[in-house]
Amino acid sequence: MIRWSSPVFLWLLLAVPVAAAAAVVSVLVKRRRLARQLDPALVPVLAASSSPGLALFKQLLLVAALGFLLLSAARPKWGEKLQLYKGRGVDVVIALDASNSMLAEDVKPNRLARAKAELSSLLDGLSGNAVGIAAFAGDAFVMCPLTLDMDAAKLFLDIISPDVMPLPGTDYGRAIDVAMSLFNPKEKSYKALVFITDGEDLGKNTAQAVQRAAENGVRIFPVAFATPEGAPIPEYDPSGSLKSYKKDDKGQMVMSRMNERQLILLAKATGGRFLRVEGFSAERLLAELDAMRKKDLGVGAYTDYVERYQIFLIIALVLFLAGLSLSNRRAEWWKKS
Repeated sequence: MIRWSSPVFLWLLLAVPVAAAAAVVSVLVKRRRLARQLDPALVPVLAASSSPGLALFKQLLLVAALGFLLLSAARPKWGEKLQLYKGRGVDVVIALDASNSMLAEDVKPNRLARAKAELSSLLDGLSGNAVGIAAFAGDAFVMCPLTLDMDAAKLFLDIISPDVMPLPGTDYGRAIDVAMSLFNPKEKSYKALVFITDGEDLGKNTAQAVQRAAENGVRIFPVAFATPEGAPIPEYDPSGSLKSYKKDDKGQMVMSRMNERQLILLAKATGGRFLRVEGFSAERLLAELDAMRKKDLGVGAYTDYVERYQIFLIIALVLFLAGLSLSNRRAEWWKKS
């Protein structure tokens, strides 16, 4: 069974057959245009060395290279391997905002999809640490208790969406309290909360929750997946098609914008670090977490899967180079044969 570390790239594969069809149409259109502009008797002479078949084959090679490149970017994994762990690490809880505003598209393809893709990369780098996952909107829920199995954590991460949240809105205080329930209350260190949101809080008890987190040694790392300019909040029908955009009581379109100041204060109050989606990388956040005090995690083992993206990347490079080097004109030896 193939597993995908960044499955969001698989959606882009829908563009591959479209590109292939466009390549076929392009070659046919060019051929017909040439036939219309020239005397029919001259076309075989002037285009004797030109091959529509080679031209089409060249373009299809480039389209196929794009397809394999997207498969590589999705990072396929198969083949189990036993991973042993021994050493020191931290407990990391990821709290992911699943409110409707996370479907806004000022961050492409939308805030939630981009956040999931980045978190998948983060989980790959957290091997050896214990990770838990919580989801929140107007309420918050534990999706995955602390575990060393990153693939299990990714499965719970994938199912988070506004559809599974029974209460709309965004309540930071409730999210922080639920995330804290996953940590060992007897420990005052080794605890990090990665708080993924678009920066809009409608809760009333956030300040108290942040104070409890600071008192319990939880460092909060807010990551804002939104822009200061904001974007409208899309609303979809049951079939998944865009129906409209959210409006307020006066019929005005609601714009979802990031409240950067609140997130900065949240990080400072707990000794964490605020990060923006612009320029964000899993490596940067991993460096922050790696600098924390670590505890002995003991010795154990878990099953992981082998990354196979290299296979698809090599195929993509070969097809790309072949497509670039191939001429759409017949060589002399071709014409004589």
